[in-house]
Amino acid sequence: MGRSPCFAALVLVLLASSVASQTPAKTARLGMLCPVRCAGPGYTAFEDELRRLGWVEGHNLIIERRALEGRYERVVELVTEVVRSRPDVIVGPGAPIARALKEATSEIPIAFSFVGNPVQIGLVQSLARPGLNVTGVAAITPGAFLAKQFEILRELLPQAQRVAVLVNPANDDHRLTLAREVPMTAQLGLQVDVIEVRTSEDVPGAIEKAKALHTEGLLVLGDAILNTPPNRVPDLLTRTPLPALYASRDPVLAGGLIAYTPDMVAIARRHAQYVDRILRGGSPAEMPVEQPSQYNLIVNLKTARALGLTVPPSLLSQADEVIE
Repeated sequence: MGRSPCFAALVLVLLASSVASQTPAKTARLGMLCPVRCAGPGYTAFEDELRRLGWVEGHNLIIERRALEGRYERVVELVTEVVRSRPDVIVGPGAPIARALKEATSEIPIAFSFVGNPVQIGLVQSLARPGLNVTGVAAITPGAFLAKQFEILRELLPQAQRVAVLVNPANDDHRLTLAREVPMTAQLGLQVDVIEVRTSEDVPGAIEKAKALHTEGLLVLGDAILNTPPNRVPDLLTRTPLPALYASRDPVLAGGLIAYTPDMVAIARRHAQYVDRILRGGSPAEMPVEQPSQYNLIVNLKTARALGLTVPPSLLSQADEVIE
């Protein structure tokens, strides 16, 4: 039996009412600080999710973007600018930006993302009860992520004795994670050389240093200046050649060998959901910090062949994505 015209009209009214109730009436202002530039898959996913939740830039949302262009020495300057503009919420990926925001304001809500150790660096009082004006989505589960990366390198390079790690000394997460987990590499029979990269211009020299130290593998930690653009380190390593493991998927798509990484796009979308809750009146102090529950292993077999490297079947069987 067909539906009556009145029933159909009622459905349309209810649908319209539902959409209207999800679309915020006020115009919100969002301050955004970016380590390099405010572009890429993560930013696209973040803004797509905001639109899905009813926040449309140019309609009921104003986004004020400021990019460090890889210059962490400018973080205090740009944080001061964005705090002075008094947005409703400020977002900032990575430990250096999140920490600078926390130090600059105790009033404006802050939603961070891609921070590994939010409690240890003083962003929140605890994961369950942040307690202040700061909350967000963590990038890793401390105490397990880097150790797993070293285990993958050992499995990939069973004869290796020496590996290098590229780190950004301005990133508190790197300092804390290395201090906690590098000593564990002795159990794997690996000597670890830590090579600092302070700016994007330092990357070529860091790779040359790894080569001069006769390292047999490279670990590139998660940091915007190390992974933007995603092809820079893979392109440089083709001249070495040196097998490298990354903390994000994009460098492997751009020609890198292997990555062990949380789902960055999923984190970006979850980050947007935190912003939505705050803009609708939620208190950061009462919004628990989330940690990723799943990590992905991505292997580029084309790069492995170019390096003359055989990826063990045990690793391939764990891979979530294999690039031929």
